[in-house]
Amino acid sequence: MFKLKEKNFIRTISPIVTVIMVAIVGVTIFQLINFPMPWMLGSLFGVLFTQLLWKLPMKWPVFMRNFGLLIVGTAIGQLFTFDILVSMQDTLLFMLFLNIVLSAFCLALAYALQKWAHIPLATALTASIPGGLSQLVVFAEEQEDIDVAVVTFFHVIRVLFVVGLIPIIVSLTGKVPEAIETGSTNILHNGFLILLGFILLPIGKKLKLPVPHFLTPVIIGLLLSLFKVEIAPMDSNLLHIAQLCIGAYIGLLLHPKSLRLPRRVLIGGISSAVLLLIITFFIAEGMVLLFEMDFATSYLSTAPGGMDQMGLIATALQADATQVTIFQLFRMLFIYIIILPLLKWRLLKR
Repeated sequence: MFKLKEKNFIRTISPIVTVIMVAIVGVTIFQLINFPMPWMLGSLFGVLFTQLLWKLPMKWPVFMRNFGLLIVGTAIGQLFTFDILVSMQDTLLFMLFLNIVLSAFCLALAYALQKWAHIPLATALTASIPGGLSQLVVFAEEQEDIDVAVVTFFHVIRVLFVVGLIPIIVSLTGKVPEAIETGSTNILHNGFLILLGFILLPIGKKLKLPVPHFLTPVIIGLLLSLFKVEIAPMDSNLLHIAQLCIGAYIGLLLHPKSLRLPRRVLIGGISSAVLLLIITFFIAEGMVLLFEMDFATSYLSTAPGGMDQMGLIATALQADATQVTIFQLFRMLFIYIIILPLLKWRLLKR
């Protein structure tokens, strides 16, 4: 009986240990070649290529990713102040205009995909919306006329391209902001805030916050700043752990079986991700001129990635993580409050 339990434990833990080892090897290689964001990109690409090239049993529990999100949310929450929120009201109209433009572009992209890749319009629309991966896959599963496999592939490819390429693009442009001295860190203080975020997580879920593991500690940080509570900056080692946890999770998203889709669908998924990166690149350049912000902040604010992922990259690249989070949160709310209900209405009308 004991041996059976031991074998089951080894069988359960072995795929997780494999991911950790592969991720650490990836991080080490990326550090040696001075690659940007080695802890995130090294683990991401290490796990991704290992999964695609070798049939090793690999598994990454969701709670590991969620732990990483709690760390990132806590780090960004420490930066939030009420003054920052007030100052963002000047950009509300621009954020609305930006999301209307992106939605129009995605609509045109969906029609092109429908014609070229021979997929239903409802599937093409859901696949083209730059919203959260898990939320849009769940939305697709709830509709009868949508091909979930195609939607999943498009959003996984977009996440991989956005998270994998944006740090490289920003680094190649030489527009990475200079490191800012944030003061001394206190790992015990950090740990207490992360624990507080975890304890209050059920409230975030009850309020149906998008990405609650990320937004709950962000809101806690904002509330603490309102009460003038001094918060120590996040320890860099904790941020490295968060990057590895999230990087490994993203690296496992693209399963080999996802590549069995028709060739035109595969090309369409890659092309749509690249086109979204290009259009948001030029919008970001315009934002630099309009708002006098640094390029890293503007690109991460407009990029079609997840709010949590863009916030993590912002903290790593010394961009304005609070501004990035607000822009991405606005886009997410715009999609969930306006775009998805319109899409659902159109599907019901059919």
